[in-house]
Amino acid sequence: MSSRLTPDDARALGFEILRRKPDPAAQVRLLRDVLRVASDDDRLRAARAALEDSAHVARLRSAQQPDGSWGRLHSRESGAKLTVPTTEWAVERALALGLDRRHTILARAAAELAAIVEGTSRPPDPAERNDRWETWLCLFAAAALARIDAEHPALDRVWNLWHEIARRALAGGRYDAAAEAAAHQELTGATVAGSALVLSNRHAITLLAARAERMDLETRRALVLWLRQKPDGIEPFAVPMAFPPPEALAGPVERFLQSHELLARLGVAGAATGPLADWLSRHRRADGLWDLGPRAAWTAQLPLSESWRTRDARATDWTARVLGLLLRWWG
Repeated sequence: MSSRLTPDDARALGFEILRRKPDPAAQVRLLRDVLRVASDDDRLRAARAALEDSAHVARLRSAQQPDGSWGRLHSRESGAKLTVPTTEWAVERALALGLDRRHTILARAAAELAAIVEGTSRPPDPAERNDRWETWLCLFAAAALARIDAEHPALDRVWNLWHEIARRALAGGRYDAAAEAAAHQELTGATVAGSALVLSNRHAITLLAARAERMDLETRRALVLWLRQKPDGIEPFAVPMAFPPPEALAGPVERFLQSHELLARLGVAGAATGPLADWLSRHRRADGLWDLGPRAAWTAQLPLSESWRTRDARATDWTARVLGLLLRWWG
């Protein structure tokens, strides 16, 4: 199917999938992200209530520790077969399922993440022996907290820090690696040249995007343009976001989608909607749904359904996600 999808088409498809009574997480995502119903809508309330009894939520709840974390914040424990590998992963998973900051699981996580940002708690991740670790640790926690509650006061200092780094690195509308390195040297003391602790990493973009409307417009536009044109895109996804994307992306399509989902949060409406909608439209099934294959092992975004034993369940989940992305871009 190749005709370009429109916002009206997307909403009609969302209604059609809901009529098939998908599992609770898919219902929440369709109602919230595609149909954009009010938070007190009876259908959304019923879907959220049903979600409480899902195996997905039970997995997060049972693995959460008394301090609100899931053990390590960012670095996975080598060889450990944990059902929930890190606090970062758990937060991403909870949000993907449709939970929000009012839910007990995420409220408890937010309190611990805020304590890490403020320096009153320390996660068990092994420290790296370099001058970047403390900046990284704060950024990991701040990015996760920003996804839960963008207005949390614990974020004020660290968001302002990264906004200033972005402003200096993108002064004049173009990215300057030397300017960014100098900003870090002055503001954080971190040596970033040749490291992943740079503005294009997903944690920095996640943090900035949480309060995108507070960024000065010149910096925000320059950031979106630079990321769209970077040959290796956002770290660590390492896929270009230019169009048309190479068809070889059939393999790393998960990283391609995550890159665009993150870029869309920066709120420069329509920046890539047409090409993205065209590419996605070419990859729909004959019935108009998407089935982009088994999920990558490291992603927390999918599944939404309780089981992927049928292709229809998998297509429902992919479609809810793709429609939500397109509608975010459409604004």
